[in-house]
Amino acid sequence: MKKFENSKNEFLLFLELDRGYSIQTISAYRRDIELYQNFVEENKLNYLKAKKEIIFDFQSSLQDVVGPRSFARILSALRTFYKFLHMENLVNDIIFNEIKSYPSPKYKKSIPTFLSKNQIEEILKKIDSDAKENDSIKARNKALIMLFFTSGLRLDELNSIRIRDIDFSNNVLKVVGKGNKERMASFDNYTKDLIIKYLTYFKKYPLVKKAYDDNLFVHKNNKALSRYNIQYIVMKNLKKLTLNTYGPHALRHSFATHLLNNGVGLNAIKSLLGHESLSSTQIYTHVGVSELKETIKKSHPRGEK
Repeated sequence: MKKFENSKNEFLLFLELDRGYSIQTISAYRRDIELYQNFVEENKLNYLKAKKEIIFDFQSSLQDVVGPRSFARILSALRTFYKFLHMENLVNDIIFNEIKSYPSPKYKKSIPTFLSKNQIEEILKKIDSDAKENDSIKARNKALIMLFFTSGLRLDELNSIRIRDIDFSNNVLKVVGKGNKERMASFDNYTKDLIIKYLTYFKKYPLVKKAYDDNLFVHKNNKALSRYNIQYIVMKNLKKLTLNTYGPHALRHSFATHLLNNGVGLNAIKSLLGHESLSSTQIYTHVGVSELKETIKKSHPRGEK
């Protein structure tokens, strides 16, 4: 359906030029809208006259592959899409309100997994002992996982890093996060050594100008790893432990929780994670709450009462 394709492309351009969204955010919108586009086209529906029943059928078509949390995100993208269509006078008030008022699925917010220092060390040892991978790939995978663990980056942020973004002298790198906002992230000396070892295997270190624009994490043929590739590497290796979640988010959460348990304030953690509001940071701190209660119990004069 050419008409939908045009609307989608104009919408994504609007997000880029008018809203100033990052490439990563726009890609996420594209993925969600294209799921809806496929449903509409396969069922020969008119997306400009969508009602709640169509959204319900769309949700039902995804129930075997998309959970309530993910559909809530897709629905948010659809609402933004139809808001744009309404602004462009492509849908009327009735259609816009139908989509806007469609109820978000309820889901229980899960608490991300927290990995200890010993568990991370165990993962790195298991990577080293993997007979199926050569040394260069092992070095890359270890550097990738440790950078997540010591910097608290999002998946899209890590995926977008170019070699020119890294300052090895100061152990910092530049990333563009949500809302196209730039910030600096840091990493420790151990992670730096792992990155340098990996880049040396791939003949990108010592640093040379011709490699500055290359993505940090690549295949042996220098093709950039995709989001899926990075997520697969993390999940494959974290699944060697007994955890309740295995993705990059578990490493990001671990970063935040270690900081909290070592006395770093929530506002500082908020800044390091690139959060807009403090409420977004608080979900990362459940482990710290139990630590705090124990500290009060031991130290506060009324702690035992």
